[in-house]
Amino acid sequence: MSFDVNNANTESLGLFFKKGTLFRELLKFPNPKPAYTYNWQDQHGEERDTISPVKYEPVKYGLVCYLVADDVEDLMAKRSAILELISNPKGFLLNSTTLGRSYKLYYEDSPTFNVLNPMLLASGKIYCEFTLNVINNFDEVGLIVPLQDSNSYVLTELGQQIYVTINKQLF
Repeated sequence: MSFDVNNANTESLGLFFKKGTLFRELLKFPNPKPAYTYNWQDQHGEERDTISPVKYEPVKYGLVCYLVADDVEDLMAKRSAILELISNPKGFLLNSTTLGRSYKLYYEDSPTFNVLNPMLLASGKIYCEFTLNVINNFDEVGLIVPLQDSNSYVLTELGQQIYVTINKQLF
């Protein structure tokens, strides 16, 4: 599975997602905004707007993440890099080649941060677990599609697929 944040590969940032939680969160259905209804006193049920398209509330995701670092200095550098990427007031893009789409997200908060092993080990890595609470406001994003002709996928001379991005509002 391959993910990147604003075109920076998450593995190079030392950022990993807890197994199963990323897809569970990203594939949630949004809640519809309340439709117009009127409850006539002399009729059963409610009269509902059946013409207007359904509009959705923003979706909140709780992404459980791991941060892996070589030492304390590396931990602080990776933490700062991730915070800088996600703290842009215009939001950030989380791209998933596995799902073939991008998500424009806005950072809300990170209520937990746990160091999973002692920080002052002579050898070995530092593992941390934290939750990123983000909001998907359904801004227009890129849909990642493999380039293909009528018979098969178009490949480079190294046998890799070529992907194109189509901008679209996704729900």
